[in-house]
Amino acid sequence: MEPSFNEPRGSESPAVSFDRRSFVKGAAAAFASTILIRERGSAAPLVSAESLIAGKDPRLIVHTAAPAVFETPAELLAANQITPTSLLFIRNNQQPAEAITIKPLPLAGWKIELSGMVDRPQTLDAKLLGEMEQVEREMVLQCSGNGRALFAASAKTKGTQWGRGGMANVRFGGVSLAALLERLAIEIKHEARFLTVEGKDEPATGEQDFEHSIPLQEALKKSVLALRMNGEPLPAIHGGPVRLVTPGYYGTMHVKWLSHLRFESRESGHTSQIPNYRTPREPIKAGEPFVPTYENSEPNWRMKVKCVVLSPAAGAKLPVGEVAVSGVAFNDGEAKIETVLISPDAGRNWQPAQLDVPSGPFACYRWQARLNLPRGPAQIWAMAIDTLGRSQPLDGAVAWNPQGYTWNGVEKIDLQIG
Repeated sequence: MEPSFNEPRGSESPAVSFDRRSFVKGAAAAFASTILIRERGSAAPLVSAESLIAGKDPRLIVHTAAPAVFETPAELLAANQITPTSLLFIRNNQQPAEAITIKPLPLAGWKIELSGMVDRPQTLDAKLLGEMEQVEREMVLQCSGNGRALFAASAKTKGTQWGRGGMANVRFGGVSLAALLERLAIEIKHEARFLTVEGKDEPATGEQDFEHSIPLQEALKKSVLALRMNGEPLPAIHGGPVRLVTPGYYGTMHVKWLSHLRFESRESGHTSQIPNYRTPREPIKAGEPFVPTYENSEPNWRMKVKCVVLSPAAGAKLPVGEVAVSGVAFNDGEAKIETVLISPDAGRNWQPAQLDVPSGPFACYRWQARLNLPRGPAQIWAMAIDTLGRSQPLDGAVAWNPQGYTWNGVEKIDLQIG
């Protein structure tokens, strides 16, 4: 399936400058006063996201301050098809000191190297990207750890205990990778199979810089060097001035602060590619140890089919009568979401929801339903099915893995009626 999009021409991302030295000094001082904030459910005092990064909504859940890991309460995503920057979650493994802001960094002077199995290795100034034809992609941005806390019903996993809010629906604008290679007259050698992407991070002492590999053919077909998000220059905290995004892929693969594109015959051996960000090819028992290899595991590339209830919030107390239920569904964009089914009684009976078709194949599908629920405790279920027949397991724990990646179990929301 070939996605189709509206592709505005001639949009240029302006370079925005500010006093970096003063900003970095102040930001470092602010972050030095905060370290690990909390895991979900902890009694530790909260620190406001807004106090850490000006412009972020104070209702965001702060998991850690440095590097920034903020979650959006799922109910805050209900009102907007395009998630505003103020509500957008943050998941940074590493981050440059000057990136602790929603302001953009200057595009001019930002260097991106292209190397490996190409005929003409070179380094470009990102200013060139702002002068090229711009394309736009509306797409789901989802952390591969989104929903990790839901695995805990079987066995707790490692990592930030994300609820449902490590996701968003955004609009990235920039230059397609294929167009850039054509502009630079770069030819890729036949042996190349993967694109390995590096960002200009600042790793902790003793750690490797962050990088990921994705299939080269997928990158040539889909990847965009993003300069803008939701019509504005890409915020620094979200990977600006340049981030490589590949629609349909989990968020970890959309490498921020892009600095290097390597065309290679094999996947990276970097720790962020293996053993991290991989799941077992075959199911394992919950709580069982697992040592990933290239053979027994797969990387967090294409997103699984998923459906999430955004309203009402889990645990809500509602009056007796008709209940409006709404949410989003999405997948990797390779097939349309065909239906969303809702059960008012924990899977005994199902009814179709009203499904809105988005502007592009990689965007979220919004859906709505109305249920009549009796007095007492209730559990509503929601499940998406695409035209390839892909859906969600009734028990999400069948995909349990020690690091809690790629949860996509049938959505189950407990409510109290009356």
